[in-house]
Amino acid sequence: MKKTSVLLSVLVAAGAGLIVGVLLAPNSGARTRRKILHLGEDIFEDLQQTVEDSFEDFKRETQDKFDEFRNKLVCNPELHLIQKGSKDQTSKANYPES
Repeated sequence: MKKTSVLLSVLVAAGAGLIVGVLLAPNSGARTRRKILHLGEDIFEDLQQTVEDSFEDFKRETQDKFDEFRNKLVCNPELHLIQKGSKDQTSKANYPES
């Protein structure tokens, strides 16, 4: 949630700066359009980097959670056996032996 707020703040600030810059620009129209184009490219690059960083953080956090869960199963194999055993007992209860 924090990264979303930061990203939104950056985009709003960039948009406000763009509007003020265009309104107060002493340059010609062509030059102003070039400036806007370069500013848009910079904003896009920043946004792309933020998305890539967020995705990498998500991947790392997901991998950490997976590793933590796997370690719990490896360190406590009885958890796996208990769950498997309860499944076996359930299947035996549903299907009595002949």
